Amino acid sequence: MTNDELIADFMRLVERDGKTILEVGVVTWNGPHDPDFSWKVFRRWSKCPTAERLAAAQMKALETPRFFRVCGYCRERMNAGHMLDQEICQSCAEKHLGITF
Repeated sequence: MTNDELIADFMRLVERDGKTILEVGVVTWNGPHDPDFSWKVFRRWSKCPTAERLAAAQMKALETPRFFRVCGYCRERMNAGHMLDQEICQSCAEKHLGITF
């Protein structure tokens, strides 16, 4: 996925308690075929951020390992929930390591 696709799929702006909040979607697994999805707060602004500030925060989120990581095999950035561990995505783990999910 491109950075723009990751932002579109895994980030959202919400208004809560008079603040603008950037949330990042987190994928977790309750079992091998049972993904769960939740939103975590990444940044808060007391007023709506400028396009530049929002873009900078989104890029910072993309570089935050608890949310996104880059696979050492395919070099794709993806949601941390789609990684086998810190360095390999689930797809490459299946393809290169023979792991079955």
